Order: sequence, then structure tokens, then C-alpha cells
Amino acid sequence: MLLTVLIGITAWWSSYYGNHQLASVSIRFLHLAGLVLGAGTGLFADRQVLGSVRSGSQEREAVLTTLNRAHAHVVSWIIVVGSTGALMTAADTSTFLVSKLYWIKMVTVGILIANGLAMLLAERRARQVGVSAGWPRLVAVSTISAILWLTTLFLGTLLTVAA
Repeated sequence: MLLTVLIGITAWWSSYYGNHQLASVSIRFLHLAGLVLGAGTGLFADRQVLGSVRSGSQEREAVLTTLNRAHAHVVSWIIVVGSTGALMTAADTSTFLVSKLYWIKMVTVGILIANGLAMLLAERRARQVGVSAGWPRLVAVSTISAILWLTTLFLGTLLTVAA
């Protein structure tokens, strides 16, 4: 019943999205651009953290600065990805809302966002207790982050053909 209500509510958007190629292509472009720029920045920051495992505290402090600068950029692009993803979902609710793969991807995105919060806390902890003491947690969170970004990208790609 809920699916029927959602389909009714989004019918006008689905029709518009399907009949206006410029709108649908623009939304897909923004979604992909957000993934490239947000995930690219996130993965770059993760790589910086992971690459500094054997570095000294001065190099790690520089990585913390890079990481701090990356957060706002990543969050901005996640908002774009989330917004465009919601618009694409609303354009085809009957396909996506019943897809197990779609919900697996949404759970993965939720875990990715939670891991982003864990990243902020790990970064804060590294600043408070010192980079040497705080670095192992930051490395663990960065490893999980990189895996989640790539998994989310894979699931999104798979969703385009499997849904």
C-alpha cells in the first residue's frame, strides 16, 4: 500500500523525468560528478592517512590538515549525491523501492556516512592525544572509508543494470 501511495505521489516527477531528457541527463550527471568529486576527495584523504603510517608526527600533522579541509568538500558532494539519488529514485519508485540491491546500497551509504562521523571523531582524537597515539584509529577508519566508497560505487553501478 505504501508503495502505491509513493508511486502516486511521484507520478508527475516520473513523467517529467522520463519525458525531459535534459533534466534526467543533468540529474544523472550531477550524481556522477558528486561521486567523482566527493569520493575522489574522500579516497585521496584516506590515501594520505594510509600512506603516512610510517611517517613522523610532522607529516601526520600535515595529513590532519588535509583531512580537515576535505570534510566540507566531501559533505557538500554527499548532499548533491543524496539529492540527485532521491530524485532518480522518485522517478522510478516501483523499480527501486522493491529492489533488495537498492536497499543494500542505501545501507552501505548509511554506513559510509556513519564512518564519516567516526572519521571526524578519530581526527579529533588524534589532535587531542597526539598523532602517534591517535593514528591507529584514524588508519582503521580510513581503511573502512576507502572500502565503503568503492563498495558503494560498485553497488551503484550494479544497480543500473540489475534493478
